[in-house]
Amino acid sequence: MIRAALLMLMLAAGAATAQSEVDRTWQQAQVWLPGTVTAITPAELPAHIQTRAVVLYAHGCDGLGRITTVSARFLAGAGYLVVAPDSFARAEKPVSCDPAIPRGGLHRAVLGWRQAELRHAITRLRALPATRDLPIALMGHSEGGITVATIEAPEVALRVIEGWTCHAGWPEYRGLNAPADQPVLALVGGLDPWFRAPVLRGDCGAFMPADAPMRSVVYPPPNHLARKHWLSFDTAVQATVLEFLSAHLPAKRDVP
Repeated sequence: MIRAALLMLMLAAGAATAQSEVDRTWQQAQVWLPGTVTAITPAELPAHIQTRAVVLYAHGCDGLGRITTVSARFLAGAGYLVVAPDSFARAEKPVSCDPAIPRGGLHRAVLGWRQAELRHAITRLRALPATRDLPIALMGHSEGGITVATIEAPEVALRVIEGWTCHAGWPEYRGLNAPADQPVLALVGGLDPWFRAPVLRGDCGAFMPADAPMRSVVYPPPNHLARKHWLSFDTAVQATVLEFLSAHLPAKRDVP
């Protein structure tokens, strides 16, 4: 009995620690209000926000940085509220990639961690008066794109996957875990150097039903984006993303 009680206490303590770690990624998230170029924290969110939707952004394996900032600014400039959880806010965050090579797959369990971070952020957004009724659009780059592709989230309005093929050797990384009626936009360079291994080649279109509101855009050579891993620095790609969001989200409204 004593041993069982101790085991239960240890399990409860472990669960509480894990939840605390995930909450750190929310507390230290970067937030861009519509029309702004400077990030704030979730604690600084105002009580009223005029926007069409929240874009919940999942950064790549190297964390928040220039890619996140550029992406958030063009989305906020178009009138969206952008929230980017910080996976590296965890007290212990194993390295999952080496961008200099480039090489990924160094921490297989990171996908479950990243999915938990997005699910927690959705829960927190639904608890805030300013955002609880807003549509949530998921967008992610690289490792964040894998997270957006694979997370079970039927309640979100749509998904934008950047820099991922939906092909992988590990089964939990492979495919597209979106309902057939959920809009999805996937963007990838045809010669992206991150996907040289045969098991990673292809694009997310292989997992999109023909009659679904889903689109896979592959930039082949000689397009200047063919060998790029980050695509949305390009204004034409930004326009593609914004057109997709506009087509599948309700009109702007003031949230009481």
